[in-house]
Amino acid sequence: MKIKDIIITIVLSIGIIVLYFINEQYNIKIDIANASYKVYLDGEMIGLIKDENELYDLINNKQIAIKNEYNVDYVYPPDVFEIIKTNTYSSNYTTADEIYKMIEERDDFTIKGYTITIKYTDSNQENGEIPDDFVINVLDPNIFYDAIKSYVLAFVSEKDYNNFMNGEIEELDDIGQVITNMYFQENIMIRESLISINDKIYTESDSLTQDLLFGVDAEMDNYVVKAGDSINSISDEFNLNPQEFLIANPDYRSENVMLNIGDTVNVTLINPIVTFIYNVYRIEEAITPYSTKTDTDYSKPYGYKEITQAGITGLSLNYETYQVKNGEASSQINIEQTVPIRTAVTEITIVGPTRPGITGSYINLEGEWGWPTNQPSVITSRYYLRWGKLHEGIDISGTGYGSPIYAIADGVAVNVSPECKSCYQWSNGNYIVIKHDNNLYSVYAHLSGFNITEGQQVKRGDIIGFMGNSGFVTGTHLHLGLYQGEPFAGGYSQSMDPLSTVYAGL
Repeated sequence: MKIKDIIITIVLSIGIIVLYFINEQYNIKIDIANASYKVYLDGEMIGLIKDENELYDLINNKQIAIKNEYNVDYVYPPDVFEIIKTNTYSSNYTTADEIYKMIEERDDFTIKGYTITIKYTDSNQENGEIPDDFVINVLDPNIFYDAIKSYVLAFVSEKDYNNFMNGEIEELDDIGQVITNMYFQENIMIRESLISINDKIYTESDSLTQDLLFGVDAEMDNYVVKAGDSINSISDEFNLNPQEFLIANPDYRSENVMLNIGDTVNVTLINPIVTFIYNVYRIEEAITPYSTKTDTDYSKPYGYKEITQAGITGLSLNYETYQVKNGEASSQINIEQTVPIRTAVTEITIVGPTRPGITGSYINLEGEWGWPTNQPSVITSRYYLRWGKLHEGIDISGTGYGSPIYAIADGVAVNVSPECKSCYQWSNGNYIVIKHDNNLYSVYAHLSGFNITEGQQVKRGDIIGFMGNSGFVTGTHLHLGLYQGEPFAGGYSQSMDPLSTVYAGL
């Protein structure tokens, strides 16, 4: 043993002997601090206990109902509960029963699970504001993974889903389409946590899928199929469009599927909590309307009219990309390439001289109404119910931002309205209303700019503005509306489907 260690041992021994004789002489008791535990609830100390395990076991043993309900092995104190080990001379202990009762009165017990936080981004803005984070609690992360997969399969086929997840995106060299990307607009985070038993906790995936698609605790509206019903007729009855019906009923993949009498279908309008987006690459045939030309032959009698060259529509292959958000295709389609198959042939009509003062009717099916955009173009939305509201016109895209917009018939511009976010018609952005004969009005919405002024007379084919994305849109396009009676003026006005009226021959 080293000399230093010997000296230390001697000093300690002398110290112990001195303390012993002092204690015997003066009867002094030396207390030793006890290991104890301070108990805090939401930052406030509520007691001092000897054994933390006794308290945890008491909580767990008393919560048999919670363990049975959620099929868990352990129940925990609230997440604002904390136990800190300390050394104390105090003998003023709180019993485990007393601590338990205080917790029971003031807060909730918890179980282990997983919290999913859906953080909304700038793209989720509503009226200029980003919604608050949305929180979902599940017992097991696989409940969420299964639910989110079922959610996605409400919008895409299982084949497309599996191909994308496996990185097997097929090459497209003929008419058809493929999904090139899938993602959620929101940021989704998952973490293990202690969850209050008074919060909603999902224990299986089906109910979570339903809430993700229709909104939390939404009332489901079901319908029993009767003889003569079809997906289209049921959709019309419940103010859905067929695509919305298919999303709510993912077992049906096409609106042409035959329904079985007695089947129960879901006719609830979707109200998704998350935004599922996928990108599509498509090759499709596109029809180019033929132009018309009228020549006057003054040797012919009044009222003479003869088509000397029949018009033939053009045909081409369009290579397009577009985006689909929660089942609704974007109004903007990007035409990457166009391959002509058949060139359009102009229809030539020979007419005799017209009598002074006689004007023709512009409501006809003989091509006397012009097309409002350049070609090629794509109709991205038709005149139909969309998300419970009538889409009063058609959306046309593909010609690009700033491309010219033409008057579809002669008339007068009764409204040239710049974008106004505080106005009732703010969703239309920059728009023009042209009055035609027979109390017909055409509307051109979401423009990037104007080429005419209010009150100006226009002819069919005049450039009146330029394609844009102003107002409430999902991309660059033209919204073309047709009305009997002036729209947005407060009087009688009835929308019409341009494709079944002035363009019925296309």
